[in-house]
Amino acid sequence: MRIGLVVDSSCDLPHSFFEEGGIELMPTTLRIGDQTFEDRRNNNQTIAFHSEQMDQKTDFEVESIPYSSEQIETLFLDKLVRKYDHVFCLTVTQSRSDIYENAMKASIGILGKYKKVRQDAGIDNHFSLAVINSGNIFTGTAVLAAEVMRMIKAGAAPSAIDSRIRELVPHTYCYMVPPDLSHIYKRASKRGDKSIGWAGFMLGSMLDIKPILLGHMDETGPVAKLRHFDVAVETMFANVTRAVWAGLPAPVICVGYGGDPSAVRQMPGFSRLLAEAESAGVAIHVAPMSMTGGVHTGPGCVTVAFISDKHTFEEKV
Repeated sequence: MRIGLVVDSSCDLPHSFFEEGGIELMPTTLRIGDQTFEDRRNNNQTIAFHSEQMDQKTDFEVESIPYSSEQIETLFLDKLVRKYDHVFCLTVTQSRSDIYENAMKASIGILGKYKKVRQDAGIDNHFSLAVINSGNIFTGTAVLAAEVMRMIKAGAAPSAIDSRIRELVPHTYCYMVPPDLSHIYKRASKRGDKSIGWAGFMLGSMLDIKPILLGHMDETGPVAKLRHFDVAVETMFANVTRAVWAGLPAPVICVGYGGDPSAVRQMPGFSRLLAEAESAGVAIHVAPMSMTGGVHTGPGCVTVAFISDKHTFEEKV
C-alpha cells in the first residue's frame, strides 16, 4: 500500500524529508506589506527571508493565508489520489489556523469524487484519507510528522499509524524562545492573542526577560520568564535533555530556528542534548523555521519539540 503524508508550510521539518518523497506540502500564502508570495519551504529562500526580517525596521502588515478547502480538494484529486492509496493530512493546531477545518471540509468532496479519477488512471482499489489536528505549532507538528514517516518506512499499516499518532498528540510538547518581544507582541496583538500582555511586554523589554512559550493541546502560552535569551534557550534544551533521560515513546526531536539552522549547534545546552539523544538512539532534526512561522515570531526564534508521557517542565538547567 502506498501511504503519503500532507503537511502545511508551518511544519518545521528539514528539506530532506520533502526531497525523499512521501511528504506533500500545502503552501501558505503570505502577504507582507504590498507583496504576496507562497511559502514552499525552500531552504535558501527561507534563510534569506529571516535575514531580511532581522534587518527590516519597518512594521509591515502581515497576513498568512492557509490552503482553502477548494485548494486542498484540487491538490488531492489532481495528484494525490492517483499517487497514494492512503494519505494522512496532519495540520497545525486548529486554534490558530483554519487549515484543519478546511481539510475536513475538503475530505467530503475528495472521498465523493476520487473513484472516477482512480478508475480513469487504471487504479481499481479504494483510496482513504485521515485528517489529524496536531494540536501544536511549528516543530510540534513536525515531530508528529517525522514519527508518521518513521512508521511508514517501517511498514506499519494505516490503521496502526492513525491510532498511534492520535495517541501521541496529547503528549507532544513544543517549546519556543522568541528573542524579540516587540515583534511577537505586535503580531499577537493584531491577531487578538493575549498570551503576552502589554505590561509583560514592557517589563520584559526593560529587564531583557525572555519567555519560554509552550505549545500543547491547542494552547500556547508562557511557562517561564527568564532574564536573557541564552539562559532561556539553555533552560529549554535542558528540559528536553531530561525528557530524553526519562525515555521518549517516539525516538525523534525536532528543532527549528528563524535563521541559518547551523547556528543552533552553538547555542547553550544543545551540545549536551545532542550527545544524550545520540546515546539514547533518538534522532534530532534541525530545520529553518518556516517563513509562515517567522512572520509571527520574528527572526532568531528557537523552537524544539518532542513527545513524552513523563514530561514536566522545570525552571532549571
